Parts: sequence; C-alpha cells; structure tokens
Amino acid sequence: MNIALAIGLQVISSFLFASGATLQHLGVKSTFDPNGRASSNRLTFAGLLRLFRIPKWLLGLGCVLAGALLHLIALSMAPVAVVQPVGILAVPWSVLLASKIHGHRIPARIWLAVSVTVTGVVGFTIFSSLFATGEKEFDFLPIVWSFVVVCLLCLVLSFFATRAAPWAKAMLWSSVGAIFYGLASGMMKAAMNLVQADGFSLLDWQVVTVIGFMLACYGLGVWMIQQGYASGPAEITVGTMTTVDPFVAVLFGLFVLGEGMGMGWGPSMGMTISGAIAVYGVVLLSKDHPDAVEERRRAEEEAREDAVEALAQAQALVVPDVDDDPSAVDR
Repeated sequence: MNIALAIGLQVISSFLFASGATLQHLGVKSTFDPNGRASSNRLTFAGLLRLFRIPKWLLGLGCVLAGALLHLIALSMAPVAVVQPVGILAVPWSVLLASKIHGHRIPARIWLAVSVTVTGVVGFTIFSSLFATGEKEFDFLPIVWSFVVVCLLCLVLSFFATRAAPWAKAMLWSSVGAIFYGLASGMMKAAMNLVQADGFSLLDWQVVTVIGFMLACYGLGVWMIQQGYASGPAEITVGTMTTVDPFVAVLFGLFVLGEGMGMGWGPSMGMTISGAIAVYGVVLLSKDHPDAVEERRRAEEEAREDAVEALAQAQALVVPDVDDDPSAVDR
C-alpha cells in the first residue's frame, strides 16, 4: 500500500516538476535576445540573481519545490529505486505543456523520442526495483567518495558542454545538473536512513555532512539546469533530467545504500541496455526538436551566405578591373 501511494505522489510530483520547468524556462529565455541563437546563451551569476525578480520563474520555482516535497514524502515510503524513475512522466507532461503554450503541433519524431526515453526508463525501473531490498547496512566513506567522484565527473562534462555542438549543449548542461540532482536524492535517502534506521540524531556529524552534500548538490544542480534552460527548449532539459537523475539516484541506492543485494549479471545487463535506450531517446529529442532543427537550418543559411560573400570577395581580388587597366584585356 505504501509503495502504491508513493508512486501516486511521484506522479503528481512529475506534473509539478514539468510545470515548474516550463515556467522557469520561459523566465530564463525572457532575459535573452529572442532572435538570437539559444545554444549561444550563457547565464551569468548576475543573470541568475535577476531571475528572482521574474514572476513566472518564481512561480515555476514554487511548483518545483512543491514537487520536491511530494518527492521527499514518496522517498520516505518506498525505496529510491522504485520512486525515482516514476519522474520520467515529466517528459510527456512537458511536451504537452510546451505545445499548449507555444501553440505548435507536436511532430511524430518528438513523440517517438519521448516513447524511446520512457521505454528505457521503465525497463531500467523494472530491473532496479526487483532488487531494491534495502537490507544491507551502508558505510559513511562510500557516501563521501560518491560525492567526490560526481563532482569530478560533472567538471569534465561542463568542459565539454562549453564546446559541444549547438543541439547538444542543453542536453549536456542538463545532464550535469541532473547528475547533481540524482546524487542529492540519494543523499536525502541516506540521511533519512541514518536517522530512521541507525538511531542518529539530526545533529550527528555524519548526518550533518550528508545533508551538507545534499544541499551542495542541489545548489550546483540549480545552476547547471538554468544553463540548460538558457541553451535550449524546456523539453530537452526535462527529458535529460528525468533520465539521468533517476539513473544516478538508483545507482547510488543500489551500490552505496545497499538496495541491490544479490544482483547478478542478468539484471545488470538489463539495466545497462535499458539505460542506453533511454539515453538514445534523449539524444533523439535533442537533435529532432523543432527548435534544434530550425537553429541548424538558420546556421546552414548563414554559412551559405558567408560562403557566397567570401567567393565574391575572392573573385573581386582575382578578376582585374578592365576600366581601370585596359591592358588587362590583352593579357
């Protein structure tokens, strides 16, 4: 009964998250030139502070916080490997909301990308939830190492995000934010396990440290997700987050919190294949989104215009002006 209720709360949380993401994306985009290339946008720290004066962005933040509260309640009622992947429902929610707001028809290729992503995450959830026993006691040191490793990984991904192809920038920035969010969910679950199961108080240094890691992950995640909103459509950010976030949270739950006791090669391969399918769906969503297609078309037109202009300039340098130099005709 608790698991069913937790899943229901997470479904509501996914809709609140999709709504909040759409509103925050609109708020972030309003601070940039609407006629410019979205992939070239970079949100500064001053720009981030300005977002707190934009009503729609604040409303979106309220939706996200409400969804996070429901998510927290769901995590207290069921294993992270069961609760976290349900958030993938935010992807179709965000596609529908964007279509309604912008008044455009949703192409079939976008629904295909969403279907592939959802299929991959559902498969990943099935394999992970079958082994989410939560019976093994976990140590504190692996929690610390997981934080260090994730920070290093995100640093590398951020480097590539600044140099990626235009269609991939929003996906990469969002991936960095989603990794931090997924780890934050795992840290939240770890802190609750410490307090509930092991008799620690909220002021115990280990609990305080885990909560500190969780807050740091959320802070860094917020910064990177706003970069994702600035660099591309909200659906790409939502799709990336709801794919990468549960992967990280589930892996943390399985291997750090000990929710995956007894997992063999079969389930491991199933999770790997399902995860690859979900990631492929996000890549399709990023490449085939109408905004990405339009940006590529504009870039190709500008490249052709630049090529024609360069050719004209080259011909002007090679072909002599007969009016100024009559002897050029004989030559």
